[in-house]
Amino acid sequence: MGDMQSDGNVKVSYVPAIANQAAPTVAELAAGTSLECLITGDGLDITTDENVVSVPKLCETTISEAPGRSKTNIALTYVRKDVVLEDVAYTTLIPNLVGFLVVRRGIPVTTGWAAAQKAEVYPVKFGVQAEQKPEMDGVEKVISKAYPSGSPTKKATVAA
Repeated sequence: MGDMQSDGNVKVSYVPAIANQAAPTVAELAAGTSLECLITGDGLDITTDENVVSVPKLCETTISEAPGRSKTNIALTYVRKDVVLEDVAYTTLIPNLVGFLVVRRGIPVTTGWAAAQKAEVYPVKFGVQAEQKPEMDGVEKVISKAYPSGSPTKKATVAA
């Protein structure tokens, strides 16, 4: 058995409205904006931090711990395009934009959304667009942070 390849197999969409995060529909996802061909190869940065709850007990000589609250951090690094109609990441992910960032892994990006696929659904509000410093032999890049506006659903199942 091989490892799951990420190159060409990670779909990322901004979706303005989803009625049920645990079961977004094919129609809702198809109405979204595909971003994977504008996000840099290392530009999908989703991490989760988890606090630790200390649970010391008078009768114990060690301090037990339990998982605490978690926080999702999302930053997208994407390229700018010369043609305005192709510059969809920059023109879509504007400050204060509210909606959902949806990520599908392990299926070629050329495959459309379909029922029973697994996806991660993050309710978000976008912050400022931070233009990055120019680089020699490089392209113009922007970083947009997406602030969680609710709990993510990391194992959603796409509905028909």
